[in-house]
Amino acid sequence: MDLLLSATMTAATSKVEARRRAREATRRANEERAARDKANIDDAADFLVAVGKVAEVETWQKERLAQLRAQVDAEAAKRVAGHRAKAGAAVARMQGRGETLTTIAARTDVGIGIVRTMARHAPKCEKRTAGNGSHALGLEALSGPTAQGVDPHADQPPADAASA
Repeated sequence: MDLLLSATMTAATSKVEARRRAREATRRANEERAARDKANIDDAADFLVAVGKVAEVETWQKERLAQLRAQVDAEAAKRVAGHRAKAGAAVARMQGRGETLTTIAARTDVGIGIVRTMARHAPKCEKRTAGNGSHALGLEALSGPTAQGVDPHADQPPADAASA
């Protein structure tokens, strides 16, 4: 009977010990899982913040590119307008010397459509006459020096120099 009692006690002790070990292993596994979950939560938060920042940068980039595009477009339009006005003024001066758009196109080896387009961009000069009460100079007076003492054709070579 001693043998039976000893075997039963050993079995009971080993079963109690097995439960204790199982509980300890479960506790360690739960602690490891909790630590892993905490680390995953921290990393998931970092991930979400970083993804949000990426989206903010992409939005900023689109807005900044739109601003820069608008600035470049405005500067380009300003430059183009200046060049068109200069080309139109040149066409107007040639017309003032009796040239037609067709002859201007032939002499410059540019299509008539471009010459017409540039002529539309010639600076507009108001033609005022003394008859309407204004004593301003008419268009004819602009061929000489203006009232401010600036010759609008000063940057142009003399007519006889162009034919040489």
